[in-house]
Amino acid sequence: MALAATNTLANRTAQVPGSYKPAAATTGVIAGTKLAKYNQSGTDLVITRDNTVLENLEIYGDIKVRAKNVVIRNSLLRGGSGAPANPTAVVDATGSQVVNLRIEDSTIRPDRPHYNRDGIKGHDLAARRNNISGTTDGMGIFNRPGGSVAANVTAEANYIHSLTYFDYSSAHSDGTHNDGIQVQGGQNIRIAGNTIVANAVVGSGSRPGPYGPHAGLGIMLQQNVSKLANVVVERNWVDNGTTSINIDNGKYSNITVTVRENLLGRNQYKFNAKSTYPIRIINRSASTVTGLNTNKWADTGALLSQTVPSGIQYNK
Repeated sequence: MALAATNTLANRTAQVPGSYKPAAATTGVIAGTKLAKYNQSGTDLVITRDNTVLENLEIYGDIKVRAKNVVIRNSLLRGGSGAPANPTAVVDATGSQVVNLRIEDSTIRPDRPHYNRDGIKGHDLAARRNNISGTTDGMGIFNRPGGSVAANVTAEANYIHSLTYFDYSSAHSDGTHNDGIQVQGGQNIRIAGNTIVANAVVGSGSRPGPYGPHAGLGIMLQQNVSKLANVVVERNWVDNGTTSINIDNGKYSNITVTVRENLLGRNQYKFNAKSTYPIRIINRSASTVTGLNTNKWADTGALLSQTVPSGIQYNK
């Protein structure tokens, strides 16, 4: 598949997600853009005005979106200068005020990676053609606890790679579990046409992780916050990590998702020096996965099958 044209925003938006493999040249700030420095103090940038547009900027500080119809476009997002006390993201969209956030054609690369700093986190947003690296998770998707069951998130044509591992985590006893895209609950979620390379670099002051250069999961579909519904994962390129696509019913008795026509690489971490998990389903009887048998190996185009070691495996 041909790479999308990169010289103008119009050329990029004309390309259909899934028809080309996103990479550095087709994501992030458009080459040649002159960026104005913004919020150079590096303190949190809290957006409370509806319809705010941040465009063609080099933005310092973690962005807390607390408004409707905010647009962040064609900008370099450098993240906060401090160490966040609680889990957050370079773009944090977890507030109840967030509606229809758009993050497009931006480079998300924190100057100070931290175990509490993801790339994009929250609900009611569309993330398209972004280049995300250096964060703990690339994206965290879930509906707002205590609010609507709808997450309303679209992630299309992004390039997520080179996550940062820390041997300390506020959530896990064994260090950070770096995932390309972690879905923890909600309805109306579309993950399409992204390139997700779940590899990891070691954060400052940390020892190497248990899986070496491999991060956690490429795409995690897990029902921690709420039950999933109307979730579609299609035509993504996913590789590396301990598993490329993980499907877990979590604290609910069953899970129903669509996972179709994805292209999976062969570079997962090898457990016991032999077992790899391109697609791992935690509980076969609790899982309904539409399109499961349409997923393919990226190198040959051959269909994955449900026999070990042919790509689709079950914990039980």
